[in-house]
Amino acid sequence: MKLEARIGGTDRTLELRSKGSCYEGSLDGRSLEAEVLESHGHLLAVRVGSRIFEITWWHEGGAYHMDLGGPRVTVEILEPHERAAARKGEPEEKARKEIRAAMPGKIVAVKVKHGEEVRQGQGLVVVEAMKMENEVPSPKTGKVIALEVVPGQTIEKGALLFSIE
Repeated sequence: MKLEARIGGTDRTLELRSKGSCYEGSLDGRSLEAEVLESHGHLLAVRVGSRIFEITWWHEGGAYHMDLGGPRVTVEILEPHERAAARKGEPEEKARKEIRAAMPGKIVAVKVKHGEEVRQGQGLVVVEAMKMENEVPSPKTGKVIALEVVPGQTIEKGALLFSIE
C-alpha cells in the first residue's frame, strides 16, 4: 500500500506491506521494518530495529495522534486533491474541521477562546483520559468558530470539542 501523509507537518510518502504482525516498506525511499508486539485498543507496543516503543494513539479531526512517551506525532493521510494543492502551493481549504473526543475523559484546560485565530498544531484543549493528560492540537490554521467544552466537564467518546474554519 502506498500513501501520501503529512507527518509532523511535513508531507511524506509511505509504502507498507504487512506480513502478519510485521510490516516492511519505506518512508521517503528509506527502508523501514516494524513489528507490532502488543495491541490493546489505543495502546501499541512496536519494535523498530532493536528499539521498542510504547505508543498511545487516538484519531480525531481527520488525523492520527501518537504519544511516544516524549514528543507527540500527528499523522494525516492526504487525499489526492490535498496532495495536488500542496504541490502547487495553494492555500489550505477553508472548510470547517470539527474535532471530537477520541475517548471518554475530563476537560482539564481550555487554552483558547471562541473567535481566536490559531495555527496548525497549536494546543487548544487538554483532556485527561486513562490517567494521562493529552493536549488536543488544532488540525489547521484558522479561527475557532465553536468551542463546546469547559474545564472540569466530563466528555464521552465522539463529543464535539471545537471547530476550526
